[in-house]
Amino acid sequence: MQVLRGTLIALVVLLTACVVGMFVFRKVVLPRMQAEQAAGLELSWNVLLPEEAFAAYAVLQEFPEDEEARVTAETSTVAQLDGQRMAISGFMVPLDAMRDTTHHFLLVPYQGACIHTPAPPPNQVISIYAEDGAKLYHNWQPVTATGMMSVANDSTDLAEAGYVMTLDRLAPFKDRSDGSGTTFEKAEGAHESPLL
Repeated sequence: MQVLRGTLIALVVLLTACVVGMFVFRKVVLPRMQAEQAAGLELSWNVLLPEEAFAAYAVLQEFPEDEEARVTAETSTVAQLDGQRMAISGFMVPLDAMRDTTHHFLLVPYQGACIHTPAPPPNQVISIYAEDGAKLYHNWQPVTATGMMSVANDSTDLAEAGYVMTLDRLAPFKDRSDGSGTTFEKAEGAHESPLL
């Protein structure tokens, strides 16, 4: 009888620990996991360039007229980004602005791109589609776009894009390191194309 009683007490203690563990998981761990997943993998712009693009840019430094190197440098993309949920900060170039919202815009790595300066190379332009519309931000205010990335060409009146994103969330840029920085003129990792 003592053994049965001891076994029942052990089972009750184990069951209580499981219930407490589930409660902690649902209230603490799960929300953190969901927040991290919702944020997406945060990218720097140089991640959009594969190694062959950097090699081609090196060739162009010596041979600026090499057309094959130019095409490789500007159009090669990173296939592994296809189907990944990403977050990236840059500047909005609306393509269909309707007062305060847009359903299609370009995300570029520096202020004024496509408007006041030539468009960046296609592998440094993301064409973003916002099915439900996205708040329109001024082109000098950096934003962070989060969504599902596709490696696909998209041609617009202002630029060719080497990547397409289906937007989940758009927010004003906030520096993740200490929260103090809320603006920049050129996104982290933006490539210095010798062709611009």
